Amino acid sequence: SVTAVQFTKGSQVVLSASLDGTVRAYDLVRYRNFRVFTSPTPVQFTSLAVDPSGEIVCAGCQDSFEIYVWSMQTGKLLDVLSGHEGPISALAFRPDGLSLASSSWDKSVRFWDVFDRTKVVERMEHSHEVLALAYRPDGKELCASTIDGQIHFWDVAKAAPAGSIEGRRDIAGGRSATDRQTAENSSAGKSFTSLCYSADGTAVLGGGNSKYVCLYDRRSRILLRKFQVSQNQSLDGVQHKLNSRNMTEAGPRDLIDSDGIDSDSEKHVDRSLPGVRSGDKSNRVLKPEVRTRDVKFAPTGRQWAAASTEGLLIYSLDETLVFDPFELDADVTPDSIHDLVRTGDYLRALVNALRLNEQHVIRSVYESVPPKDVALLARAFPAVYVERLLKFIAHAMESSQLLELHLKWVSELLTTHGGFVKTRSVALQPVLRMLQRNVVRLHQDIGS
Repeated sequence: SVTAVQFTKGSQVVLSASLDGTVRAYDLVRYRNFRVFTSPTPVQFTSLAVDPSGEIVCAGCQDSFEIYVWSMQTGKLLDVLSGHEGPISALAFRPDGLSLASSSWDKSVRFWDVFDRTKVVERMEHSHEVLALAYRPDGKELCASTIDGQIHFWDVAKAAPAGSIEGRRDIAGGRSATDRQTAENSSAGKSFTSLCYSADGTAVLGGGNSKYVCLYDRRSRILLRKFQVSQNQSLDGVQHKLNSRNMTEAGPRDLIDSDGIDSDSEKHVDRSLPGVRSGDKSNRVLKPEVRTRDVKFAPTGRQWAAASTEGLLIYSLDETLVFDPFELDADVTPDSIHDLVRTGDYLRALVNALRLNEQHVIRSVYESVPPKDVALLARAFPAVYVERLLKFIAHAMESSQLLELHLKWVSELLTTHGGFVKTRSVALQPVLRMLQRNVVRLHQDIGS
């Protein structure tokens, strides 16, 4: 299974580490696996880090307690960093790329200079096993979470502690079906397995094997807010109180197979659907546990995301980013859209056509807009529909001959809504690449 994923700084390459003993690099432009990094002996990788330049790839393993260092360009193994006495739980390069920090179950965080191995490896001792770590964006501070629920802050230059946060009570979630103790007395899930600084370094976000994600103020070290990632009571660990009568000597009553099938031949009949490789989940009672695998702040500091059991959750300070797919109502019909075009209300007609999402209607309205009105319409065009209009123009350029109209729309939209496009550059990357490819192709056709 894949245990860690990392993007390079330019977001052109994504790397994945797996328990199969490989680290794979994928090109996001050509969508192919162009490099596979392996170790001399079979190991299981659980953590991954890429330096800011994208030239050095590091992965930590859980069986040999070593860190492997490869070159992105050649794929060759450059070095093996040894010294930890427990599984490597996390890796992180300093933002300037000068050193690598590693945390381990041996209760330590170590700093390695991967470019100069003659330097002494600094070691920061903790009282408990270290689960996660993160650098502040300026690289002057590092935070690390331990299994006892604390977040420790370290001054990187002085290699000295700079404070701690007791988050055991904050991250504590509900009671699991297999717990014989109450949620208050259970020690499970009361630690952070993922940490992230905000863009300005004033806040720290932490998530773990719990239904909560906690946001702390770095300076005062107080809890600012606690987010609950799921209200789904069918997940294990959401409810705080369970009926203790359902706990039997054989385990939780809900997880006991009581279908009455005694024949071994009937139990082993394969009733899985075609294409299923991991077995048929209907053969046993399955109750996923609520947890947050990773948390990340956006570079703008306005949003943060959490990868949880419920999926990818995105929290934002911008109310305009609320997903509103079509806003359809009874008045949005092809006839009403054509009436708006006849009256000269091109802006409302184009927006309603995008809401209706019928390509022939969008094309009819789009081609009816006078070129002299494009600049005015682009300035008043709602930002929430910019992505849809750019996607339509990108496809229309492949078959339509209205070159001047297409280029004028693209130029005015990117000029007017440049800030919106920049904040959503990752989501708009496929559309922008398609536009660039079509513009280059048209330029070459005209030149030839």
